[in-house]
Amino acid sequence: MQHPKTLVAVTASVLMVGAILTSCSRNPVGSSPATAISPGSQMSMGNATAGGPPGYESAYVNGTTVRINAIEVNQNPTQKAQADFYEVVYPFDPVTGQELPNYWPGLPQCGPCDHQHNSIMPDDFHDHVLDSQPGNPDHGAYNALWHVYLIMLNYTASATHNADVNAALKSLLPVKSEDAVNALLATQVDGLPLANKIDTYFCFICDVVSQNAGAH
Repeated sequence: MQHPKTLVAVTASVLMVGAILTSCSRNPVGSSPATAISPGSQMSMGNATAGGPPGYESAYVNGTTVRINAIEVNQNPTQKAQADFYEVVYPFDPVTGQELPNYWPGLPQCGPCDHQHNSIMPDDFHDHVLDSQPGNPDHGAYNALWHVYLIMLNYTASATHNADVNAALKSLLPVKSEDAVNALLATQVDGLPLANKIDTYFCFICDVVSQNAGAH
């Protein structure tokens, strides 16, 4: 029989992580409010709108930091992405939602990015990782359709387990390549995966631009 306080902790933990996943899936990279994501739904990248000007983001690719201009496309459930884009969420307290910078090696690329304009959530602290180099301007730019995946820590109702998860992720951050993402996903803590790969069902196109692009 579980102690009532334990039940409260379990419920709070599940509700917090569930709220975070819902928030992320609604607008994984964009900054404009959006409805819950589903195949074919309309989303927003950075400050971009479909057919409008691009939004600008920092990202890692093969160990290098680049700047991309993220451009929204109409979401089509039959479209087939050619490349993967990962958002790696930084450690936080799954019960309170409080970020835990003591478990961070430094500030994430989004620290925070309130993409949804729905107040700061734990998932707003994350890095972007591309599985390959996007096209450069005038050299096959915008050919790839990028599919967004959320890399979310695999928290449970155990505070000890969650602390071990946070410590394990800190030793792996920052994740700067797809190989590093795969290594993170293959890591286990207490016999459980360190993190889960969550499909946001959102795609976009992007290009590598100057580090000063989009600066105001």
